[in-house]
Amino acid sequence: MNISERKHDGVIVFVLDGRIDSEGAQSLEETLQRCFEAGDYRLILDLAGVPYINSVALRTLAEATLTCRAQGGDVKLVALQPKVRRVLQIVGFDRYSAIYDTQEAALAAF
Repeated sequence: MNISERKHDGVIVFVLDGRIDSEGAQSLEETLQRCFEAGDYRLILDLAGVPYINSVALRTLAEATLTCRAQGGDVKLVALQPKVRRVLQIVGFDRYSAIYDTQEAALAAF
């Protein structure tokens, strides 16, 4: 999985491309940990390029959300593909975390 990032008005925007399986979740977790160590807790994850997530990825997203919220921030998910959105709906993650159609909408929510 490839992860690119940019900062916009104090929010880190990550664009993910590829499957978030066990290996991809590890890469994502390491990337997020670097953000936390730098004191960044306002994050957007653009998942338009993610066709698949597994349970390890769900755990990584949930832990990141808890960490960010404990520090006054949040994790906002953007542009989910239908299969990924369905997985999040099945496990109820869509009730736990806001999902946006665009990066601009997620940025405005901060």
